[in-house]
Amino acid sequence: MEQKQVLDNLYALRAGLSVISQQYDKSLEIEDECDEQLAKNAESLNGAPVCFGWGIGSKLSNLQERYGYIMHYDEQRKNGVQHNITKEENYELGVKAYNHWLAYDESFQYFRQNLVEAENSKTQTKGGTDNKDYSVIQKIFSSICFIIAGLTGFLVIAVISGMLGSACQNNSFMAIQFVLPITVISLILAIIFICLATGRKKAYKREIQGKDAELRIAATMLQRLPQVRENARAIINEKDKKIAPLVKSSNEFYMALKKQFSYLLDERDWKNLDLVIYELETRRADTVKEALQLVDRELQTERIQQTIVQATEQICYEIRRGFAELRETIVECSRVISAQLSVISLQLGGMSGQLTELCDSVNMANALQEKANVSSRQLLNEIEAIRFYQ
Repeated sequence: MEQKQVLDNLYALRAGLSVISQQYDKSLEIEDECDEQLAKNAESLNGAPVCFGWGIGSKLSNLQERYGYIMHYDEQRKNGVQHNITKEENYELGVKAYNHWLAYDESFQYFRQNLVEAENSKTQTKGGTDNKDYSVIQKIFSSICFIIAGLTGFLVIAVISGMLGSACQNNSFMAIQFVLPITVISLILAIIFICLATGRKKAYKREIQGKDAELRIAATMLQRLPQVRENARAIINEKDKKIAPLVKSSNEFYMALKKQFSYLLDERDWKNLDLVIYELETRRADTVKEALQLVDRELQTERIQQTIVQATEQICYEIRRGFAELRETIVECSRVISAQLSVISLQLGGMSGQLTELCDSVNMANALQEKANVSSRQLLNEIEAIRFYQ
């Protein structure tokens, strides 16, 4: 097989992989739609807290890993760990995992625990600040008031005594000078104590009201959780129904590609497809075998990342430059794959419309162009994600 035909077939393989990658893109769109619906569903809990703890349940832990939420984000940043997402983006990922998690039974225990903690918190608040304390304070205020009244009475008597005789005037003035500062200070202290007691009582009342509100919210969320859970399950089931055909068609299409191109390039080397094409395009190699040997050498050096970037750029350029020439190969490839899919699907009663659309030559050509700047490694990662979707 001449080198041009080999390259054309390798590009056709890339077109086929790009088609499956587009199925993965469709699954992401369905996932995003599902996440939006789950978010609206979670809002109906009315003030639901966002639970990010790994210890809450295995399902939440798995979902946080799936959505890419990073635990202890701030702590890791302080320790010098760099992340590709911002704190706000990380929070949003955690919210998505939480909204999804509401569909599972283990979420009930979390909301039940919220209610218990709210009840205990209110009990501790009431026990920690007993109303009897306020009675003691009021007695102290009363005593202070009596002292002030006694001092005032003493002052009045002293003044009156001074008015009855001039001999007593000096004593009266001395009494006034002695008692008046004490009276003023006592009065100021009494006012301060009264203000503090009043403020403390209001703060206590607000604290109790806050605990009552937390208790009501916790009880309401626990009461609404069963309906929210059923809604979440319905949303997820609908999402799975939409994605299931994509998974099925992607697997069947992948098997057809494997039958068609494994003789040319082993399935295990598809992730290095760009590098193989690059070695052939730049005439560093004359055969696929030689190209693979060069790829192995690149993989053993630190140059691989730069080479992958160069390969992807070269392929993107070649696809745009020689797209018209590739059309004929893609048409033939799609015809062969269609025939293979018909055999694979024969026992199912014929090839489905979904598969027919996938192996259409126009769709394959469009997919090749759309995914031209995506590396083959990334294509294979996306293909694996849709083929083994969970």
